[in-house]
Amino acid sequence: MNIIELVKEVVLGYPNITDLQIDYTEDSPDNYGLYPTGDQLIKESITGNQDRQHNFVLYAIFQSINDYERMANSTFLLDLAYWLEHAATGQEIEVTINEHIVTGTLIKLSSANGMLYGYQEGTLSGPVTYQLQIYAQYHLESEVLI
Repeated sequence: MNIIELVKEVVLGYPNITDLQIDYTEDSPDNYGLYPTGDQLIKESITGNQDRQHNFVLYAIFQSINDYERMANSTFLLDLAYWLEHAATGQEIEVTINEHIVTGTLIKLSSANGMLYGYQEGTLSGPVTYQLQIYAQYHLESEVLI
């Protein structure tokens, strides 16, 4: 399972999300899409061990007719952010580097910028899109990278 598949599985473990698309979100309430936005090397040791980070944006479609719903939507993002911080428990991933399968370990999940992103129908009375940036940090061992 690669980092994208693993993060999708972890997010689906959150009790309030029952379905999650990759690179797609339907325009109706209670739909969620996870969009990978890139991978980067954070650090590399002299022996070749790598710590990497893969970035995502989660888009969630909610109703927001009144303050109560908007507060519930923001609370959802806050609760998800707290939950993600504790969801990384050393799950294994596999990546392919130069035609070699390398095993890695998920180190940390964190998030930022949970906020109202856009209006589906140009108004707050229709469905709206919220976003949450998610960062997945993982470690790859050098013995297979060299």
